[in-house]
Amino acid sequence: MKIFCMIVAVLLSMVPVAAMADDVSDKLDGTWIETRQIKDYPRTILHFNGRKLRVENMFDKEISVEYTVTEKKADEFSISFEYRHKVKRGNGRIVEYRETPEFLFHVENGRPILSQTVIELDGRGLIIWNEYLRKEHFADGFESELRKTLNNRPAPPMMKE
Repeated sequence: MKIFCMIVAVLLSMVPVAAMADDVSDKLDGTWIETRQIKDYPRTILHFNGRKLRVENMFDKEISVEYTVTEKKADEFSISFEYRHKVKRGNGRIVEYRETPEFLFHVENGRPILSQTVIELDGRGLIIWNEYLRKEHFADGFESELRKTLNNRPAPPMMKE
């Protein structure tokens, strides 16, 4: 009987995680396009389908990975994935490189936005690197208020006078 109760407890503890995963995948499902064009490079495109993510034009080849939900609030959550690949250094040595992009899903004025976040080492901390909009809501050159706020903060002075 104790074993049965333990199994039921474990299964019940997974229910909120499964519900959250479905909620997240429902909000992400579809095609997301990078809002800024950089020179003549193709825009990065993210294809979400359930818990799977297919990424075009971010790395040297198209990849398919599973993403994980790292943080969740009311209408905001973070997702990330890991991609490992071999890189040939200038000295000819081949090393394994690990990429771990992190994205913040947020909504502004009813528009869902997926923002790729990075830590800026100039003292500003978290900034928005790239932003993505759904294919059906795409606007070339779009910039969210969150991006403007985070990226336009002045860096603290490097030394005291």
